[in-house]
Amino acid sequence: MLRFLILISVLACPVVVVAQVFDEEFEHWPIDLRIHGRLLVAGRLEDPTILQRALRRVPRGSTTLLFDDHVPDATIAQYQRLFRDDVPSIPEGSEKTPDYLADKSATQPVLTVIRSGGVTEQIGELLTESDVFVWHASPDATPADRTAQLEQPPAFADYLARGKTLVLIGSVAELSAKYFYAELTANPPEVVGLNLLTDCVLETGYQFDAANQSRLLSILAAHPRSVGIGLNDNTVLTLSGRRLSVTGTGGAMCLLLANERESIRSQTIFESRSRRQSEASTVVDLTQWRREAIDRTLPAFPPAEPAKPLLENGTLVIVGGGRTPPGLMERLVDLAGGPKEARMVYIPCSEDEEVSSKQQTVESWKRMGVAHATFIHTKDRHKANHDEEFLAPLKDATGLWFGGGRQWNFSDSYYGTKAHELMKHVLRRGGVIGGSSAGASIQARYLARATPIENIDIMAPGYERGGLGFIDGVAIDQHFSQRGRQKNMTLLVNRHPQLLGIGIDEATAIVVQKSIAEVIGQGRVYFYDRNLPVYPDRPDYIALPAGSTFDLSERRVLSDASETPIPETTEMP
Repeated sequence: MLRFLILISVLACPVVVVAQVFDEEFEHWPIDLRIHGRLLVAGRLEDPTILQRALRRVPRGSTTLLFDDHVPDATIAQYQRLFRDDVPSIPEGSEKTPDYLADKSATQPVLTVIRSGGVTEQIGELLTESDVFVWHASPDATPADRTAQLEQPPAFADYLARGKTLVLIGSVAELSAKYFYAELTANPPEVVGLNLLTDCVLETGYQFDAANQSRLLSILAAHPRSVGIGLNDNTVLTLSGRRLSVTGTGGAMCLLLANERESIRSQTIFESRSRRQSEASTVVDLTQWRREAIDRTLPAFPPAEPAKPLLENGTLVIVGGGRTPPGLMERLVDLAGGPKEARMVYIPCSEDEEVSSKQQTVESWKRMGVAHATFIHTKDRHKANHDEEFLAPLKDATGLWFGGGRQWNFSDSYYGTKAHELMKHVLRRGGVIGGSSAGASIQARYLARATPIENIDIMAPGYERGGLGFIDGVAIDQHFSQRGRQKNMTLLVNRHPQLLGIGIDEATAIVVQKSIAEVIGQGRVYFYDRNLPVYPDRPDYIALPAGSTFDLSERRVLSDASETPIPETTEMP
């Protein structure tokens, strides 16, 4: 009855067409989020077997080893032996024929070794013939030598885009970054590189001391939206997709410049020695670090006084993951106009560039009789911002549903794009937006639990400013009791007391109209309000079961179903 009265009161109000605020800017954020091949870089590498270990998971094919005139013969011989060992051959007395010889259509792997001084004009041709390309230059080359090698930049970016493996060793390693250190007399003290390590400053031969850090920070001061990387000798840095890892005796330090709010951020990673090691100690997500570098140049987020969590029009359906409460999807469709009139669009949360043409959510809508049901998916921010065919379903959508997964994928694909703006227009038209798990958290302007490496931290620098912002002033976490996330939300609201923390159990949801959140489902919803006092012997939240209502804007309980007395039963004779 209470739900019915709330809906009637909302529907009885005249519709005020006020647009969702769209101030998320496309141009700030990375577009090229990952590489499709593998990039390996190293400065001084006295033990080539380190490279062999770093390449152990790389599919093998034809390999080119290119050495400049300053690389000693002994070093070249070492590399030849290592890579020849990787080229399949027929052992003496063996009856087994290698697959590439048994299959006449297969191409036999080839090892090509070249020594050359002025090599840049040859590289384009060599790249077309190689699956693995190793360019080894003397680590003692001067900055002038490096600059000369860039006069005719090779097509390395296209090579990596084809899924190939590029290895740069010695003085050419630093060319892989966007900027690299030259000398203090230069103005500014850096040279522009190939930008394969996108938006990075790379320094090889790095020592973990104040002098080296100061030199790297001097370049970041001129380019504060860059990530600094200091790489030890005898260490190979690998970029695969968007993840940085190292192999060797040393490590790599990632640095971000301080600003008026945040101190210098640094993280050092080393080669993984055990499966029990935390992934966060051995891997860095480069896209997250690039986003954090950008974030540090923007006004503080979340702001000290965020807008109140209030919807001028439309409805939000926010599910804590797991099973969707019975009848909720039907209610979503009704709020979107009913099966005949609703125009439903599903947005899956996937790391893959392509997804199946059949999506379960869309099929379930069709079984419900929804006449207009489709989905959109892209990892291409240009497409999400400019492709009219891609954007078309959003232009007249009355209902959206965001799927589960890792919520940073939504930020990468849509944040600040035209698609994002059109999503907000669904609410402007009085439509409905829903989602579960990742699709719940993404609805807030502040994005909780968006760390690409592992899924432990509720606060993810670089992605906090990544929510799609259908509702302001809140932070939403899901799978709440099932994964014991109460203490996580305590940490978040202690750091950002201006936000209302909302934790939602699985198979539980809130339906939000205006500022009123109605709780439905089998679990509870937890509200964390740091405007209230916190006592050491009491929970720092209010937990409400199904049938309860909470005013998000005023931060107060309207009704608590757990306090409703159970009617007495009369025994029948």
